[in-house]
Amino acid sequence: MSSLSKTALTLTFGYFCLWCTGPLLFDSHALWYGVPLWFWLSCIGAPLMLIALLIKLIGKIDD
Repeated sequence: MSSLSKTALTLTFGYFCLWCTGPLLFDSHALWYGVPLWFWLSCIGAPLMLIALLIKLIGKIDD
């Protein structure tokens, strides 16, 4: 992507999609460490993936 605003919008949309799919994909009875799996995807996995993608994209821009 050539512009920073397009990159930011794409990352935000991806984050939103990951955040929304947590409760839709996982049953509330599926637990991991006492917390529902959808929580791990929505509140932990999505932000971590957003940060990883941002680091990767910034690395491409700097090269």
